[in-house]
Amino acid sequence: MWWRRPTPWVALAVLIALGAGLWWWQGRQAARAAPVYVTTPVERGDITLTVTANGTLNPTRSVAVGSELSGTVARVLVDVNDQVKKGQVLVELDRSKFQDTVDRTRAALVAAQASLAQNEATVREARATLRRYEEVSRLSGGRVPSATELDTARAALARAVANVDNAQAVVKQSRATLSTEETNLAKSAIRSPIDGVVLARSVEPGNAVAASLQAVTLFTLGEDLTKLTLQASVDEADVGSVQRARTRASPSAPTRPASTRRWSIACPTARPPPTTWSPTPPT
Repeated sequence: MWWRRPTPWVALAVLIALGAGLWWWQGRQAARAAPVYVTTPVERGDITLTVTANGTLNPTRSVAVGSELSGTVARVLVDVNDQVKKGQVLVELDRSKFQDTVDRTRAALVAAQASLAQNEATVREARATLRRYEEVSRLSGGRVPSATELDTARAALARAVANVDNAQAVVKQSRATLSTEETNLAKSAIRSPIDGVVLARSVEPGNAVAASLQAVTLFTLGEDLTKLTLQASVDEADVGSVQRARTRASPSAPTRPASTRRWSIACPTARPPPTTWSPTPPT
């Protein structure tokens, strides 16, 4: 008979054991999914809200010092964190090329002035010759010199006057060029435009400065590091909790006095945080 065989009873025992295990596992999972309530007596106290923000400190005014001249850096006289004054020399370019240009321009000015003196002498000579011709023509009743000679003398005087005007223009042009080259020579010593501190340096002695290709920045200067601007990024969820003129200490500057570690964050759309709340139990 089948009930006398052990196999059916063993299979039945296994099925019962599997069913019991499944029932126990489902009960445990249901117990874990059930909400847990924590109760505590109601007390009065303060709610502390911490708003964290990341940002950078920048000077109120920073100036990028560059060079409008191309050349080779001869000397660098300041370094990062150095205090500089307005007009102080920061970098010196090689002056030899600029000095040669100034000397060449001065020589051209001297030559232009000499040419002007020669043309002025020619004008005086042509005017005296024309005056003698006119006097002779007056005394001779117009017989001598001939009209052609008088016209030639008058034309020579006019050409001499025109040459003087041209020589004067050349002299003015040479003086303007000399002034430009002397200005470039003076600019070979790059000076600080403000009183401040060197924040960044990107030049070394021997570097070639090619100002004609791109804008070259040699130094970055900060005007006043006792007054800094904080550009902070506040999380969108915390913006509503930030109020105007509320101050906090900066944890990144532990070595400075407490008065210098407080920064003010103003939010034009700020509103005070909520003072009441009601917990909602999970469902």
